[in-house]
Amino acid sequence: MNLPRRVLAMLALIPASFGATAGPPAATDQPGMTWDSIKQLPDFGGWWGVTLEAGAPGKAAPRPPPRPLKPEVLAHLRQIQAKIGAGVDPTEILGKRPVVFCGPRVFTGSNANFDDQFEFLFTPGRVTITSELGLIRRIPLNGPPLPAHPSETNSGTSRGHWEGRTLVIETTGIRHDYPYPEQGLGRGARIRERVSLEGPDVLQIVTRITAPAVYTRPYVSTTLYRRERAHVLQEMGFCGEHDRSVDEATGHERFDMTPPADLPPPPK
Repeated sequence: MNLPRRVLAMLALIPASFGATAGPPAATDQPGMTWDSIKQLPDFGGWWGVTLEAGAPGKAAPRPPPRPLKPEVLAHLRQIQAKIGAGVDPTEILGKRPVVFCGPRVFTGSNANFDDQFEFLFTPGRVTITSELGLIRRIPLNGPPLPAHPSETNSGTSRGHWEGRTLVIETTGIRHDYPYPEQGLGRGARIRERVSLEGPDVLQIVTRITAPAVYTRPYVSTTLYRRERAHVLQEMGFCGEHDRSVDEATGHERFDMTPPADLPPPPK
C-alpha cells in the first residue's frame, strides 16, 4: 500500500514506544518454558522415595500432624475402624471402593500421594510426575487459571510455576469419593504443593490441603524424600494384591459363582 509522503513523515515522528504498556513477560521468558531455561532449574532428576530418616544436615524428617477433621467425619471414621477391628469384613462397610478392591491410583495429596518411588520429568512448558504404581500427573507451567468447576479425574487438574528454586503446584478437580483413607476429600478440595531441594539428595514437599467438606481448616504437612540414584524402575501393581473376587483372609471366592438354573448348556 502506497501512503502519501506527508502521512509517512508524520508516522516517523511518533516514538516507537508510544501507546505501549509494560505487559507480563512472554511465556518463553518464564522458567521451565524452554530447554535452555530448564538447564537452570534445580536438579530433580532420578528416583525419589519417602524417608523417615534425617533429611538435610541438622533437620529431621517431620511427623505429619493430625488431620483437622470435622467432628462428624471423625465419628464416622472411628465407627469404621471399630467395625474393622471387631473383624467385620471391610467390604460390608465400605462397599466396592478402591481402598478395598483394586483400582487406579488417585491423587489425594496425602504424603504427596507417593508411597513408592517417583520421578520428575521436565519438558518445555510442563512438569510430569510419575510413580511406579502408575500415577501420572501432568502439570502445565504458567498455563490458564484453574477452572472454577473442573471435571473430577484421578490426577486432578493442575497448574504450576516456579518461585525461585521452588516448584509450586496447584491442583483441583480431585475425585471427591475416593477414600482418604476411608473418607474422601469431598467436593471443592484444593491442594497446593511447594517442592524444593533441601540438600543434594533430599527433596521436600510442603502440602496444603483445603477441603471444606471434610476439614475444619487447611491441613499442612511436610514430607521429605531421599534420592535413590541407583534405583531401577520396578513396575508395581495394586490390583494383584487386592483382587475383588477373592477373600484375602480365606482365599475363597467372594461372589456366588453358581450358574442360574435356567442357563442353557454351552454349544457343542
